[in-house]
Amino acid sequence: MASKDPFIIATSRSVAPIPCIKCGNNMHCIRRMPIGAGERQTFMCATCTHSIQRTVGSQASDAAVQAEAERRSGVSPRAPR
Repeated sequence: MASKDPFIIATSRSVAPIPCIKCGNNMHCIRRMPIGAGERQTFMCATCTHSIQRTVGSQASDAAVQAEAERRSGVSPRAPR
């Protein structure tokens, strides 16, 4: 569903371009859709028109994944250096 709020560039989080895996040029975010705790972003290359989607925001952090792996394997966490 489209937002009824006006689009104001100053309050919108921008999404940095990513490199195209086909031609190497920049792919820009052309669509953002909320899903659960995150959002699905669609990127398209203006040069070769290749597009991809990625989901961000709902993934576990690296620290949470590391802690879960240590818990499951029975390995105690490493001491901070």
